[in-house]
Amino acid sequence: MEKGMSHAGKLEVIQLIPILPKAIRKKRGVYADISSFEMRIGKLGKAYGLLILLAGVLAVYVYFLSYLGSDYSPYYGDEYFYYKNSEVFYLTNSLKASFTYSGNGARVFGADAHGPAYPLIYGSIAKVLGWGRLTIPIVNGGILIMALLVLVWNKETTRQTKYFQCLLVIGSPITLFYSITYLPELIQIAGAIGLYLLFQRYLLSISRRDFLILVVYILILGSIRSTWFFAFFGLMVIPGPIKGFGKSIYLFLGLVLPFLYQHFLHEQVPNTFSALGEVVEKKGFWAGMDGVIYNIKRNTYFAFTYTEGYFYTVQKVWIAGSLLFSIFLYRQYKVAQFGIVILVTLIIFNVILYKNYSWVDLRMYTPMTLFLNLVMISSTESRVSTTVLISVNLLSFLLVIPLQLTLIHYRIKPDVRDVPAQTVEEIKTFDSPLVSMDSVLLKNYSVTTLPILTNESEPIRYILQYYSMKMQTPSHVLCEESNQLKVKPVKILSQ
Repeated sequence: MEKGMSHAGKLEVIQLIPILPKAIRKKRGVYADISSFEMRIGKLGKAYGLLILLAGVLAVYVYFLSYLGSDYSPYYGDEYFYYKNSEVFYLTNSLKASFTYSGNGARVFGADAHGPAYPLIYGSIAKVLGWGRLTIPIVNGGILIMALLVLVWNKETTRQTKYFQCLLVIGSPITLFYSITYLPELIQIAGAIGLYLLFQRYLLSISRRDFLILVVYILILGSIRSTWFFAFFGLMVIPGPIKGFGKSIYLFLGLVLPFLYQHFLHEQVPNTFSALGEVVEKKGFWAGMDGVIYNIKRNTYFAFTYTEGYFYTVQKVWIAGSLLFSIFLYRQYKVAQFGIVILVTLIIFNVILYKNYSWVDLRMYTPMTLFLNLVMISSTESRVSTTVLISVNLLSFLLVIPLQLTLIHYRIKPDVRDVPAQTVEEIKTFDSPLVSMDSVLLKNYSVTTLPILTNESEPIRYILQYYSMKMQTPSHVLCEESNQLKVKPVKILSQ
């Protein structure tokens, strides 16, 4: 209709429509039906395409998970800490770690450098499921599956959006890589999914109850990994019950809680963050700043140069691209602003006070990058940016498969020997021993078979010498002599 057509003219046209020839009206209806049918076919084709992609990605998981059996074992050094210290809680209900770096453990509860949450989670669930070689991988995978199911059941999103979101998460190389390990990265990814869903729920209701649930959830995540407390910074940019200057409480919580949690509930290990206070106290403020500046230079250099292969480089591109797309295309959404603040805070923290290389960057940035991608997928904006990001993510997924194939065989056919039964029984006879063990032994022996309780049910603790740091004086030393593993009292060695 012409823009300037009068009301009478419009009525004329409307009145003419019913008296158009029936054949013409029928023909137009057929065209409309055909157009609608073509749209449905197009949507159906996209849905089937996504399902085929999902099936292909899941087939990769099925292949790798088929290797898991009773002979499966940890491979990376940190995995032994998760495994043995969770076993301690399962057997004794104690959070005092059996494996530590210094023999001291944390100031409160005596946990290792990873904190008390993981032994509590794994050990508690093991009391129901039982303890075995596969307990930790099963728990990690189960928690992620539950998070994905909640994501799929979300009534606020379309079916196609759910397909894209699931493809994003399970098509991540980080999800694949850590799905067969004893490391808790799947729990962090599940945590990011839960944070996204709770945040979306709060934005729909803007209720005090949902806000309180969100705050409690952040506190729970922070107790698992202390950098989750940075999510309090994100609360500063969203509407909430606390307004104006009162929002500075979020800044206070985001700064203080990570420090307090690390200081009291984690075993202290050498890094810029944990050592800064001691350096300033002993050598002065400028000495501390020199260490910080050196750390910034090193981490900035590694941000552009460090890689473990093509998949690693592509994943770093994906993280950077996700952040840039979020800032320039989606920053109008409060949930995107929330995620941007947290991810930028993590990057700043790592560059200034921690590490930005050797998998630390991928492990710490991926959960919140997935959070931002979930936001972008669920928005009404163009699919171009999200399609690009998912494609890059899937490319990295494909590129990590050769590494995964290599590592899986190290786990199912480890080139290590069991600790001799005689040595195990000898350690059990000691009176609450503290055994120092060279980390080199991890390459030769399966330390998962080391006992953690004496014959009198007293705890056995071990020092794994990964770092140059002040250690508690051990009572015994586990060493290899003439290709045989032996345990010797320290007093005899010192004579």
